[in-house]
Amino acid sequence: MRSTPNPDASFFTSHWYYRISVFLLCLVVVAACARGTIRQGPPLRWGDAFVTDSPFANMLALNGLVTLANAARHHWSSSRDNAWHGKIPKNQALEVVRDMLLTAQDELIDVDQAAVRRVYTPQRESVLPIRNVVIILMESFAGRYVGALGSDDQITPYFDELAEEGLLFTHAFSNGTHTHQGMFATMASFPNLPGFEYLMQQPEGLNDFSGLPQLLSPQGFDNLYVYNGDFAWDNQQGFFSNQGMTHFIGRKNFTNPVFSDPTWGVSDQDMFNRAAEEIARRNTTKPFYALLQTLSNHTPYALPDPLPVTPVSGHGPLNEHLTAMRYSDWALGQFFAKARKFPDYDKTLFVILGDHGFGSPEQLTDIDLNRFNIPILFIGPKVQASFGRQIDITASQVDIVPTIMGRLGKPVQHQCWGRDVLSLPDGAPGFAVIKPSGGDQTIAIIVGQEILVEPKGQQARLYNYQLGSTRNVQALNDAKQAKTLHKQLYSFLQVSTENLLNNQVGAALSDLK
Repeated sequence: MRSTPNPDASFFTSHWYYRISVFLLCLVVVAACARGTIRQGPPLRWGDAFVTDSPFANMLALNGLVTLANAARHHWSSSRDNAWHGKIPKNQALEVVRDMLLTAQDELIDVDQAAVRRVYTPQRESVLPIRNVVIILMESFAGRYVGALGSDDQITPYFDELAEEGLLFTHAFSNGTHTHQGMFATMASFPNLPGFEYLMQQPEGLNDFSGLPQLLSPQGFDNLYVYNGDFAWDNQQGFFSNQGMTHFIGRKNFTNPVFSDPTWGVSDQDMFNRAAEEIARRNTTKPFYALLQTLSNHTPYALPDPLPVTPVSGHGPLNEHLTAMRYSDWALGQFFAKARKFPDYDKTLFVILGDHGFGSPEQLTDIDLNRFNIPILFIGPKVQASFGRQIDITASQVDIVPTIMGRLGKPVQHQCWGRDVLSLPDGAPGFAVIKPSGGDQTIAIIVGQEILVEPKGQQARLYNYQLGSTRNVQALNDAKQAKTLHKQLYSFLQVSTENLLNNQVGAALSDLK
């Protein structure tokens, strides 16, 4: 007896490609939902949605399911195992941190809601006649190879010349070892914490921070961010637009660049040329602050051909990297040749610093200080007359914002995790809390010429270190000093992490976003 054929079954059996097509369509939909976008490049991030002046509208533009999934993933991911858990009684840790950060010019406020929110009143004699602020964040600009800091390799002749007219910090450090950590430490004055090394991409990055955008925008300052590459990387535009920046010029905004790498973007000379054009226009309007960020000194070191500088030789595997650093230094010099013609050049404070350093043949301590040692240079009206040509105090990127605000002169309410290092008492050693990127959970605190290093799960070790032309370290056997620095390090990490998680890091009280 013959069975009656099933027309539906026959259709799907004979038309197998329909089933494959449906499967592939479902796969595309799932992938798009997981990434939040169907475009090439990085997945949907805040920068793709934050395109208006309304925080509410920006949040609506995000993919709700993706945002919820990302928040859950960050909250329960194994990376949170590295978040700093309290080991010191809360009141003791708070007292230590306030002692580390508060100065005679600070008035602590909101003591029950925030750790170090204060009103800072600059000393009248330390104020400079500046109208604008330009921060130049140099990719991989390692202090180890800067001539003004003791190198004789002739890698940075243009920076060295600039150092002759500014104030150079000889003991300055990045807070992390990746560019995005240098960005938020420098512009938002918040440290690189265990478990939050990718803060700009994590949910906590939506918090308000006491950075230049938060402090200067309410005072009527315009803003500008010029970068060689794509602002979607590291969620740069999302993070900084949420903080208050509105004018972004990235790789898509350059026409006929001298050089453009298909992966990273345009060359440093293209970035600086465009920045000079934009700043020249802004000099005639209201005051502004700007962030200029270089990129050419980053692997794969895609540089213009022919090069405007002589390639570096004699450094083995570092030749290519140091050639890129020399090229970036040259581009910086060309920018300042133009900048000196700005209408408001003599009213502008320029802050030049590295986003981080990089390793070299000699390693300084377990954490390798050469990866963190960077130059910080202030150039502006009456800088040298007021503060001299060099300062040896220990400083880090989180000190940049409060130090800038101290030069502007107006009382300011903030909760920076650094200090105005140019107003500290004579003999103050300064300090820096540093940590490598990602899974390396080594932590360290630098105070003056001493550093306490603690790899995760190991005993902390105290060293005396030497920078400059003769870099070396020496282990110290000082239990009392080691105990003091250990308590400061643990307190700083504990209190800043707690405030971050509780969204209490802003300059003022605000509702949770």
